[in-house]
Amino acid sequence: MIGLGNSRRGMKSPPLLIAALVACMIVLGFNYWTARSRNVDLQSRIMELERKVRRAAAERGAVELKKNEFQGELEKQREQIDKIQFLHSFQMENVNKVHQDEKVGPLQAVLLTLVLSFLMYGILTMLFSVRK
Repeated sequence: MIGLGNSRRGMKSPPLLIAALVACMIVLGFNYWTARSRNVDLQSRIMELERKVRRAAAERGAVELKKNEFQGELEKQREQIDKIQFLHSFQMENVNKVHQDEKVGPLQAVLLTLVLSFLMYGILTMLFSVRK
């Protein structure tokens, strides 16, 4: 029991141990501070990216609406072109029928073609003026 008798020395902490604990606390405090500052930076970047994503989604929605609008206009114009082509082919068939039925001379055929061209021009201007 002689070894346990020196209780005075056992109660006092050695200075080296206290210095090591203080050093550990300083290192842990510094690591906590750097991790926290990185966390704050990353959170601000995340918020900025979320704002950009929301803005991009809104812009995409606007672009989709414009795209749909332009596709509708394109479809209308294609329908008008189909109508015009149908009218043109119908008029050309009529000119050919008149030419074959009446055995119209070349000058009369040219005049008839000109008259039908003017009619076609009138139809075209009427279609496009209604659109505007």
